[in-house]
Amino acid sequence: MQIIINEIKKILNWKMILVLFLVNAVLYFLLINFHIENFPNGRPALDSYNIGVEMIRKYGINMDEEEMADFKKTYDNQVKEADQFLQSSKEFRDAGIRSYEEFRNMDLENEKQSVLHGKIFFDEKVDMFWELQERERLIEFHDQNKDIINNSISDANPRQKERLLEIKANGSYDVFPETVFYNFKDFILNVTIAIIVSVVLVMSPIIIQDRSRQLIDLQYTAKTGRSLYKKKAVAGLLSTLIVITALLAVYFSIYSLNNTAMFFSLPIYTFIGEYYWYDLSFIQYIVLTVIAIYILGIVFALLAMSFSTIAPNFIALIGVQIPIVLAMLAFGLGYLINSMISYGLPKWLVPTSYGVLIAVSVLFIILLWKRERKMDIIQ
Repeated sequence: MQIIINEIKKILNWKMILVLFLVNAVLYFLLINFHIENFPNGRPALDSYNIGVEMIRKYGINMDEEEMADFKKTYDNQVKEADQFLQSSKEFRDAGIRSYEEFRNMDLENEKQSVLHGKIFFDEKVDMFWELQERERLIEFHDQNKDIINNSISDANPRQKERLLEIKANGSYDVFPETVFYNFKDFILNVTIAIIVSVVLVMSPIIIQDRSRQLIDLQYTAKTGRSLYKKKAVAGLLSTLIVITALLAVYFSIYSLNNTAMFFSLPIYTFIGEYYWYDLSFIQYIVLTVIAIYILGIVFALLAMSFSTIAPNFIALIGVQIPIVLAMLAFGLGYLINSMISYGLPKWLVPTSYGVLIAVSVLFIILLWKRERKMDIIQ
């Protein structure tokens, strides 16, 4: 055990921790900061968020028809307020705009009406008109969602049709604004990129560093040399878990600034957007993504240790890993994180992909461990 602890100390030395800090600081400002500082990202995203909070506080995590009728009543009352606002404005009266309905149908190619329209939304930034647009969108989705899901059912294969019928039976879907959910998906995808890069950075030198210092031959002459490779692998995995846990703790602490906890109990099928294979709540979906990040982190750690074992030097190690990491980040990560339970993919595809990645990475490290044992016996 002491050897494993010492190996962890070698891996997570102060220089590596400093490098991790600098790399994550750069990746944070390049990839993640936007989804924190700019949430909600302008308008109508701000109104979508505010109305979503209002809906949860007023109606809970599911809305029945009576509650939707109340939501529509709120919209009607706000329309009356907008009518009064427009009627009290001389500019709009002179332009012949005396009701919200007339405001909605303004001719934006008419220069005078276009200026008045922009004045409401962009110069004076009247909240009521932004909110009305978002309420209209939510009501439209609610009124049309049965037609939308029926059309999807008619085009679905048997397994998809079965799932869509389950969603339809729930009776509450495409109800809540999707701003918070898609913000999290963007955030967690970029956090995953930062974590994978960090894991590869930490694990890559684990074996090749000893070889470059010509310590391997010395290690294998000792009594404990036969098991040292395995202990290094265990230390590498433990270090990987430490790095992932620490980074997730930091990034989720930052994510808490978005103030989205009130949405955590919502079923993800109630957010406007995609259909999903499983009935998860938002918080369950977050937990699932965290599990996926740990799996991917371990896979990349095992691969990095494997490449570190066979690469003759650091240049070769970098040359082998960069294409693999870039290919995963560019083509695979979106499916493995953001679309892992998406109805748009076959239900078996993502779990099978994770299984293949785990099997390949474990097989690599086992084969190399056997090779190291054989090399030790020959020596």
